[in-house]
Amino acid sequence: MTLKEAKEIYWKNGCSAFFLARGEERYQELSDMHIPRQTLEQWATEYLEKCIAKITKKETWDSFSTAVLIVGEHRTIENLKLFYEMLRNLHFKDELSKYAVCHSLLGMRNTNIKCGILDYAKDSKDSELYREMLEYTKSLLNNMQVDDDKKNIAEQMKDLIRYYH
Repeated sequence: MTLKEAKEIYWKNGCSAFFLARGEERYQELSDMHIPRQTLEQWATEYLEKCIAKITKKETWDSFSTAVLIVGEHRTIENLKLFYEMLRNLHFKDELSKYAVCHSLLGMRNTNIKCGILDYAKDSKDSELYREMLEYTKSLLNNMQVDDDKKNIAEQMKDLIRYYH
């Protein structure tokens, strides 16, 4: 396997060690190459940039979900900054889109696992980036218009934001 083939396989599996190990038929061959972590991080950042380019041109949730997964697995400051820049350029077609973004940023507090993008920003020790992402999330939540039957969900998210203070 060439390095180019390895990169293509890595991208095909969303730069995810989980997806590679779980379903990639050439996983062992890729693993035996002992590709340095730094190279994998570089590939993940390049792939994230490609996903973000698709999102900003046309809002596609598959690309957004992939971007969330990449940032979750490759929590570099560079990736967090790319993700935040993408967020600031999103134009929401509906309130459900805002909800989906807030959910990705906040994660879930019913587990003890830090799983929101805000958690990763906080752990990055880049306090300015964390503060900006937190303010962005608060603004998104406060401007979300929801139907009466979804008010409970919006209130739960507003409760979640208190975790980050």
